[in-house]
Amino acid sequence: MSIYAIGDLQGCYFSFQSLLDTLNFNIRDDELWLVGDLVNRGKGSLEVLNWCYKNQRSIKVVLGNHDLHFLAVALKAKSIGNKDTIETILRNKNLSKYVDWLLSLPLVYGNENFLMVHAGIPPSWSSDFTKKLSNEVSSELNKNPKKFLENMYGNFPNKWNKNYKREDRLRFTINSLTRMRALNKDGSINFSFKKKLNDLPLNLIPWYLYPAKKRNEFVLSGHWSAIGIQSYLNGITLDSGCVWGGSLSAYSFNEKKIISISADSRDLA
Repeated sequence: MSIYAIGDLQGCYFSFQSLLDTLNFNIRDDELWLVGDLVNRGKGSLEVLNWCYKNQRSIKVVLGNHDLHFLAVALKAKSIGNKDTIETILRNKNLSKYVDWLLSLPLVYGNENFLMVHAGIPPSWSSDFTKKLSNEVSSELNKNPKKFLENMYGNFPNKWNKNYKREDRLRFTINSLTRMRALNKDGSINFSFKKKLNDLPLNLIPWYLYPAKKRNEFVLSGHWSAIGIQSYLNGITLDSGCVWGGSLSAYSFNEKKIISISADSRDLA
């Protein structure tokens, strides 16, 4: 069995199928890990989501910020944005099935060797603690999805404190695991910087290079498309900007290498 992790799809269905062909992916025998942001910005959000829903037994998925945003719009906790490309899903007869499936997905997934998250992991969190907070978010999200998603938005708090009240703890967890890119020197999240590493101000540090708790797992993440594939001591970033005309990339667990294909122009809005 071959296992691959693929970076942010964001509705890039044709690129996705091209990459699966390049990998010779066998849906019956192989396994796919997807780092979140299945939908939005690309033209094929419905097609991507439908493929994942039909093949959910062969895939492992974590939620990204765009997936959470889609849920918020679908459940009328948030208005659709001008740049959103999720209208076809909202009009689809299987909308409720897609929503229920996405609600069942975690923010973090892993085994003894690999840990997958959409954006990043706060440096002070152990792997077990990260999974614990991911489970807490999932539990609260499913109790009352619309109310939870209405309270999800906001940039504060932006630094971890174990004494946070429940709502602040949950928001910080979501922001860390689905939105984090760079950290300030004090470890707080900087939400404004989204550019390339060459443009990184001296006062900011990529989350994955900030001094952190030691973990045994190899970390797989996406979200920060501007930096592309970045390999570091115990992990790799996989968002190579397909939806912006870059490439779509997969990490082979077996061969420990990256396989990329160029974005298909049919996916680009």
